[in-house]
Amino acid sequence: MKKIVLPLLALVFLSAFITAQSLDIEFPNGNEFTAGEPIVFKVTLYNDQGNPINGEIQVTIEDEERKARTIKTISSKEIVTLDLGEKATSGQGIITAEFGETNSIAFFEIGRKELARFDLEENTLIVTNIGNTPYSRVIQITIGETTGTQEPNLDLGESITYRLIAPDGVYNIKVNDGKTTLSRGEVKLVGTGQVIGAIDETPSKRTGITGVTSPNENSDIALLSYIKRNKFVYIFIAVIFGAMILIGIERRYKKKIR
Repeated sequence: MKKIVLPLLALVFLSAFITAQSLDIEFPNGNEFTAGEPIVFKVTLYNDQGNPINGEIQVTIEDEERKARTIKTISSKEIVTLDLGEKATSGQGIITAEFGETNSIAFFEIGRKELARFDLEENTLIVTNIGNTPYSRVIQITIGETTGTQEPNLDLGESITYRLIAPDGVYNIKVNDGKTTLSRGEVKLVGTGQVIGAIDETPSKRTGITGVTSPNENSDIALLSYIKRNKFVYIFIAVIFGAMILIGIERRYKKKIR
C-alpha cells in the first residue's frame, strides 16, 4: 500500500509545478529607486487556473549597463529586498524571473546620483567619483582666504588629484561642490611665490595651474604664466630688442661719419 501511496503523493506534488502557467513580478513600494537604495520586489508563481502556488524561482537583477548583476533563488510570494550596491548605474534596470520553461521580466528605475568623495593627504586633494553617473560638478577650493575652482570630469569610480600650493605656512582648507564638503584646519603648504591654488596632477595637464587666484598680481609665477599664454608679449619683446639693436648700429654709424 505504501508503495502505491508515495508515488501518488509525488505526482500530486509535481503536478502543481507542471501546471504552472505564469510568473508575476510586483514592486510593493513602486518601481523607482534612488541610487544605493535596495530593490524591493515579489515574484508570484501561478498555476493554469490562476491560483498562486509555491515554488523556488530563479531571479536575475541587472542595472542599465548590466554591470551590477545579481542571481538569486527565491520563494514564490516572498517579498525580497536586494541591494545592488552604490555603483549600480542610473537608468532602467531589469528583473528576469524563471521557473522551468516559464519566465517573466519587469523593469525598474534607478535614480541619477552624481557624488564625489574628497580626501586630503598632506598637500594633495583626491577627488573620487562614488556616484552612479559621470561626475562633472564645479568644485570650490578655499585655501586660507583665497578661493579657486576646478571642474573635473570623472567616469564611475575614477579619481583625480590636485596639489595644493601657497606661500609657506599653515592654512585652513575647505572643499565644496554643493553636495559634499571637506574642511580641514592647520594644513601645512609649501611656497611657490605668491600663487595660491590647485595644480591638476594629471600627466597631460601637469604643466598648467588651473583654478588659481593670486593675492598679488605682480607674482613672478603669475607673470611668467601670463607671458607663456600670450604670444603678443613675445612679439612686443622681439620688437623692443630689434629697436635697441638698430639704435646701437645707428649710433656707431654716426660716430664713424664724424
